Amino acid sequence: MSAFLGPIHSLMYNRIIIMQQVINAIAELTEAEGWNVDVNAFVIKEFPPIEEAVDLSNIHASLFGMVDGAEKRFADIISAISKNNSERLEKIEAVVRSTGESMIIEGVNSPEEVCSQLQEILLDGMPCDRATMVNYNSDGSIEILRTMDLHSSYFEEVGLDGELYYLLLKAFVTGLLSQKAVNISGDFIHNIVISK
Repeated sequence: MSAFLGPIHSLMYNRIIIMQQVINAIAELTEAEGWNVDVNAFVIKEFPPIEEAVDLSNIHASLFGMVDGAEKRFADIISAISKNNSERLEKIEAVVRSTGESMIIEGVNSPEEVCSQLQEILLDGMPCDRATMVNYNSDGSIEILRTMDLHSSYFEEVGLDGELYYLLLKAFVTGLLSQKAVNISGDFIHNIVISK
């Protein structure tokens, strides 16, 4: 493995940070609502520079551990809050959407630009997993196809339906693109379709 950090490593680290921002927003909601859940184990307030965060002698394994940790924290906080309180899911979904809305994406309007930006933001495993691919449709839409499900198992391990991950992903993406001149469709489990 390379001992040098490259652009793909920074991209992965930024994706992890974005997922953590969603987790932190859910933790803030939990405290604001007075739900009796200790969220401290799920929150990371500050991320050091990537050079300090990863093990430079094994960058790939280090980043994989961070991806795995983020996925586990996300599933764990959702489980801790909602497992026996499903009525809380509506508020969780709303705060996930709002977190997406708070992330400003400049100069991105066409389906191609939106597709590229989503691939820079969404945490879909490591690049070597090849969990998604892009399809350019004849109607001008662009489709992000999921070639494997890297997320459901984290939710299932904590007793939740794996599809809940994709419901929250849809809320996040809908918020993220709420000010953009594109339409988003698809089931988010198998695909995300971006059209004008």
